[in-house]
Amino acid sequence: MANPYLQAAVAAAALTLSAPAAAQQAETYGDWSVRGAAPGGVTASTATPAGSLFGVVCDRSTCDAFFNPKILCEEGREYPALLIGSRTPAFAVRLHCAKIGEYHAFTLPLDEGLAEVIAGGGDLGIAFPLDSGEFGEARFSLTGAGQALTRARERAGASAGPGA
Repeated sequence: MANPYLQAAVAAAALTLSAPAAAQQAETYGDWSVRGAAPGGVTASTATPAGSLFGVVCDRSTCDAFFNPKILCEEGREYPALLIGSRTPAFAVRLHCAKIGEYHAFTLPLDEGLAEVIAGGGDLGIAFPLDSGEFGEARFSLTGAGQALTRARERAGASAGPGA
């Protein structure tokens, strides 16, 4: 785990993916919830009815995104993906696979493009290749995402800005 954003994402995404996460005090903003507290990390996330998760994890220095489509991936491997905001242009990203306890999740930096999609509201679609040669997809509501991200930054003591 050489990437600093990966270390933060893995540590705090574990809060959202773990069973004890349900016991943590959560704040709800539209379809998003905020859990955790600094210094361990704060997550702002949403889920599909099938249980896939998308969210942002913040520590005191940065915020990064994670995506758990409930599929296996090869730990440490990068995968191409396409992010499609319903109110913003689509763009390509690289997802980094990390194992968090018994779960696999993808992490990616919260950069200007992703921050714009989240702030734009509407829906976010993520298309990603599968080892079978087919494509998987997940669609997430961004209703409340901007407020949830702001609150996650506040709880973590992170400064404002895309990844900061």
